[in-house]
Parts: sequence; C-alpha cells; structure tokens
Amino acid sequence: MFYRVVGGVCLFFCLCSNVFAQEEPIDSTLFKGKSPYEYILLDTTPEPEKLVYKPILGIGRGFFMFLGDVRDNYYAHPTIGRGAWNFSVSRTLNKYFDIRFNIIYGKMAGNTQTQQQFYNFQTEALLGNVLIQYNFRHLIKKTGYLLPTISLGFESFEFNSKADMYDAQGRYYYYWSDGTIRNKPETVGNELNTILLQRDYVYETDLRELNLDGLGKYPQVAIAFPVDFALEYRFSHRVKAKVGCSYHFTLNNNIDNVSDKSQGNRKGTKKGDSFLFTYFTLTYDLFSPPKLTAIEQHLSDVDFATLDKEDEDGDGVIDIWDECIGTPLGVKVDSKGCPVDKDNDGVPDYRDDEPESKKGAIVNLRGVTYTEEELIAAAEAPRAVPTNQLCEYFPSMCPEQSKVKKFKKSFAEMPAKFKPVDLNNDGYISIEEINIAIDKFFDMKTNLTIEDIYELNDYFFDQ
Repeated sequence: MFYRVVGGVCLFFCLCSNVFAQEEPIDSTLFKGKSPYEYILLDTTPEPEKLVYKPILGIGRGFFMFLGDVRDNYYAHPTIGRGAWNFSVSRTLNKYFDIRFNIIYGKMAGNTQTQQQFYNFQTEALLGNVLIQYNFRHLIKKTGYLLPTISLGFESFEFNSKADMYDAQGRYYYYWSDGTIRNKPETVGNELNTILLQRDYVYETDLRELNLDGLGKYPQVAIAFPVDFALEYRFSHRVKAKVGCSYHFTLNNNIDNVSDKSQGNRKGTKKGDSFLFTYFTLTYDLFSPPKLTAIEQHLSDVDFATLDKEDEDGDGVIDIWDECIGTPLGVKVDSKGCPVDKDNDGVPDYRDDEPESKKGAIVNLRGVTYTEEELIAAAEAPRAVPTNQLCEYFPSMCPEQSKVKKFKKSFAEMPAKFKPVDLNNDGYISIEEINIAIDKFFDMKTNLTIEDIYELNDYFFDQ
C-alpha cells in the first residue's frame, strides 16, 4: 500500500513537471513603448541565479509510525499512523544546500497483541530539529518544477508514554489465549465467572510512574538523528509543496516502556526506539522580493528617486518639469525652466541684442529687428527659405509656438568628427553612410555620442 501511494504521488508530480516545465515565452507586450529601439537596447542575456537569504515559512500535516518493541499491527503502512502537525522555517545557504528548522507535534502509539505479548502505549510527541538539505543540483543541471531532496539533521524528542490498562469502570484488562479481554486472569474454572471487557483506548496509566523495570524516573527526553527524503514541487515563485518521509534514529529505548532490561515476555532489544514521519508540507516565501520582469531587471540599478530630483542645468526647475533643458548657468528662467523673453520676439533676453523689440517685429537670431533693405535682400536671395522652415529662421513670426526656439546649426564645412562617416571621402555624407553610422552607434562600435548623432542628422540635411 505504501509503495503504491508513494509511486502514485511521484507519477503525479512527474506529469505536472512535464506539463509546466516548459520554457516560458517572452511576453511581447513588455517591449511595446515609444522607442522602436526599446527591445533592441534591452539586455536579454540570462542573468545568473540570484540567491535570496530570507526565511521561508511552512506548515504541514503528517503521520507518526513507531518502530520500537511495541508496534501497531499495521506498522508497514506509514500513512495510517497517528497524526501530527509540522511547522518549519527554512533558509538558503547556497545553490545546493538549505537549512531547515522543524517543530513537529502529535501523538505516537503502539499496540502489540500476540499470544505472548499484550502491550500498548501512547505518547504525546514534541520534536524540535535542524536539518541540512541537499537538492541534487550538482547532478540535475536543468531543474524544472520538481526537485528531489535529502536531509540529515539533529533533534530533541520529548515524550510522556502512557498505557491503556483499565476500562472506563476501572477494571484491569486480562488478555486470554482465546483472544478475549476479561476482568480476571485466565485460570481453570474462571470461564463462567468472568466478564468480557472492551478496550476504551483511554491511556490512563503513566508508564514511568508504574516503574515495571525498576528504572525510576528516567528522562523523558531523547536525542535523535533524522534522515529525510522528499520531493519538492514549485507551484510559483513563492509557493512550494513537499511530500516526504523521515526516519528518526533515537538514543532512547524507553519510549514504549519495553527494553532489554525488561523481564519475561516484556524482554525487548538493545536497539534504540525509532519511528517514521511521513508528511505533506506547503511553504510560502513571505519575505523575499518579488520576481522581476525583464525590463525591471534591466532597470534595477537605476536610482529613480535621484533622477526625479535631478536639475542638470541648475536653473532651479527639475528636469522632469524643465521644458528648456540645457539653459546656461545664471540665466533667469520662468516657471517652465525656459529663459525669460520680455519682448516675446522668440530670442531670450540673455542673447537678445535688442531686448525691447516692437511687438510683431521680425528679428534675426540676435533679436535685432530686420531693416527694410535686409528684408528685401532676404526675399530676393537665390536660396529662399522653405515655408516649413520659416519659424526656425524667423522665430518672431511664429508667436503661437514656444517662446524659445532651437535653431538648427549651420555648418561651414564638414566637422572633423564626421569625416570617418564619409566612407568614400567625397566630402558628402550619403543616406547609406548615415544609416551605417547609426547602426554602429546602436552596436556600440563608434565613439559618437547620442548628441553627435543628432548633430550628424542636422549636418546631413544642411549639406
């Protein structure tokens, strides 16, 4: 029966492992964002396992099966023993070993009824142990949801054995050879003068106080050494289940009150009493941090609290609210972080050579009003300003837009840092050459910064 139960449990966990231990697909919704390069820039290299050294709590239910001199007739079936509760606290030591502390409380009993022996006992059992657990990861390289474990440990075991020797009316049990229990010993002529009794299974007699072997008040504390075999199944990042069986070797031979010092039919063996504990436990990782997604892992080292308060240009307006990043130091700004422009001509005061231009005046890049001759000359220029770029050259003509404009840089000749981009050295950067430069930037094979890439884009359209 025991082997069928354990075999069925193992088969169940193996089937669950095959169903769930598949490689988890990447959730593409994690990488949807404003930047088309978000997924490319994300480092998807698998990171080494990060061990968490936090306590893991567990609770379970199990069965005691006593294996001393006084045994139940069904001792070969550990799942039918007396019930017990198991409380555990475990912690990771390294990739292969854990340490686990257990407190087990329940009842342990034995009943022997043969032609020569009629003994029984029951005790409340309180165990406290510590075990070192090994998970076989040296041998199982690719772990799924199911993992075998073996544990060795040390424990203290308390007991207070009692026997059921009298019925509810205080009549002593006499076991007869015909298998009955009567109120008088088995003698010739007593067959018709006895009363048949039934055990009430109330363990009322303290065996240590009874002192049948003259041992006195022996200690009711034993030292034991448990050996545990289990299968651990992972339901989620935090929840695990374990089914297992532990064999406990004790250094005490008085748990059932039968030992090698007993006399007559009560004579026992010199071997210390032992017992099995078969259990099922659920553990919950309450204190460890939650499992991070790929993006969360990628950004785990970013100090967002510092970034939220950062003011790169030092104008008194933090960057997340600053609409004009990079304002020169000492320049007076408004509540949005943009340089003050009193005459609203589109040129901030700190570089406005004409701070009080008339309303509606057309000004140049220095904030100076164009003369009539300059406007006529500009209108007759061979290279007219395209309509869609008019606001870039004449910001005062676009009052509906931002007060401060970002003017495109004008290049007299190709900057030295862009010459390596000109692969054919023809003095002109083609669309193919700029695409190659951008690819090298994302592949981290170039010394150009992101600002250089923006400037290269401006130069491409300006050349």
